[in-house]
Amino acid sequence: MSIGVLHRGQIIHTKHLGQRDISTGKAPQDDTLYHIASLTKVLTTCLIGILVAEGLLTWETPIREYLHTLRSRSDEMGVNATLCDVASNRTGLSSSDFFWGQQNGDILTPKNDLVSLSTVIQASKPFRRSFIYSPWNYILIQAVIETVTGKPFGQTMREKLFDPLGLHQTTLEGLEGSNIAYPHAVHDDGGVTRTPICPFSSDTGLTAVMGGKSTLREMLTIYSAILSAYAHQKENNVDTTPGLPFTYLRLIFEPHIQLRRNVPTSSQAYCLGVYRTILPGNLSCASLNASLLRRSAPTFGIDLPGTKIFHHTGNIPGYFHSMFLETETQSCVVCLSNATPFMDATDFSAQLLLGTLLGSRSFPSFLPLAKTAKQTQMAWYEHLSRYLCANKTERLPTLPFAAYSGRYSNAMGNFVLDIISMKAGLRVYVQSHSLTTYDLLPYDRDTFYWEANRNREVCDRAMFPVSDYHTRLVSFHLGARGVESLQWHCDPMVQPEVFRRKLQAESTRL
Repeated sequence: MSIGVLHRGQIIHTKHLGQRDISTGKAPQDDTLYHIASLTKVLTTCLIGILVAEGLLTWETPIREYLHTLRSRSDEMGVNATLCDVASNRTGLSSSDFFWGQQNGDILTPKNDLVSLSTVIQASKPFRRSFIYSPWNYILIQAVIETVTGKPFGQTMREKLFDPLGLHQTTLEGLEGSNIAYPHAVHDDGGVTRTPICPFSSDTGLTAVMGGKSTLREMLTIYSAILSAYAHQKENNVDTTPGLPFTYLRLIFEPHIQLRRNVPTSSQAYCLGVYRTILPGNLSCASLNASLLRRSAPTFGIDLPGTKIFHHTGNIPGYFHSMFLETETQSCVVCLSNATPFMDATDFSAQLLLGTLLGSRSFPSFLPLAKTAKQTQMAWYEHLSRYLCANKTERLPTLPFAAYSGRYSNAMGNFVLDIISMKAGLRVYVQSHSLTTYDLLPYDRDTFYWEANRNREVCDRAMFPVSDYHTRLVSFHLGARGVESLQWHCDPMVQPEVFRRKLQAESTRL
């Protein structure tokens, strides 16, 4: 973990713990490169602000005016969604991570297919009425920016933001160099395995979502500049700051959507690429810890009432980060880490540092909460395994395994599952990729399942920890001509996805 603290806009503390690469044992440094994942999002919204100031974009133009492919989507999101809507995650689109990446850092959907695929991603909540943290919103932002600039997203970010700030290591392209914090995963027994790097660069179409790479030193430089520019724009009631590239920070830091029904927007909300919480409040709301501690989420800042905190996490397999900004004192805490853990240690570490910085004397009991969170993640897989075993029946598949083999496609024909028969069941190759596969066992007649095993998923296949059993069931539909389709509930928030069997096309795996 790399830790950095700003106060009054100046770096006052950095510290580094552990190893940047388990194979060398070398510790990270101020200039070690991390994949910063979703800490990229606020940089993306800042880039929008720059392009709005230059007249290339407007905040309120429906994005279908920039992306004509989106015009085939006739719901409210497709017709009315603006850059403010997508940047605040209030479109209602489900997360549907299944369609872009699942295992081993494998990118499943080619960049050229992402916008067309977004036209059929299901909405799980009403437009502009609910917060859904969906990567598809920022996929659309990247497409809009590349459309109006005619340049790769990473190049535009470099020219408009990184170069003016004097950032030489921060990039939206691949991780390069000798001083890299490589991704890892923690085994059930505490051992550590290095995992594949997620190759998010401009040519993936996922860069605006989570493609940034940076160092602790340069992240602190970015946040110091943001805090300074925000203070100037707020004090002078303007949208630009002389000498700094940031624009429209008052709009970017303004609450745009309520996170939860029982918490008013005035207390906690999502802005544009960043969360805002008024203390006392739950600063873990965006962390893995929120899922692990649903009934015991810590309340932070009991003795700091009214303090406004802007924050975000960056979470992809192999990297977990937390960032907190306090604008009145131009303070910031950043914690970067390079392993998929039992619980998000950067979240609690950053809160401890923030409380100390702001003079708090009342802290949640983080250590027992951390132990509970770890136990909860371990229990997820135990419960999943028990549930699947308990509900598995003796009803055998209707047909021999070979009869379920074939290529299955979504309605648009641009996302396929290739299935072959195995001795004990079936194997699925997602998008014909060898890096993303599932071995399915008989579950109940024509429904198959993939087993729950944390070590195998998180460590061996570099997957994100998940607790839902629906995603593990694949059901086949039989008709007059045999197996006609399958249903996979790959996103529990929406209806199962239907993949129809293609009778003529042959899979490369068959």
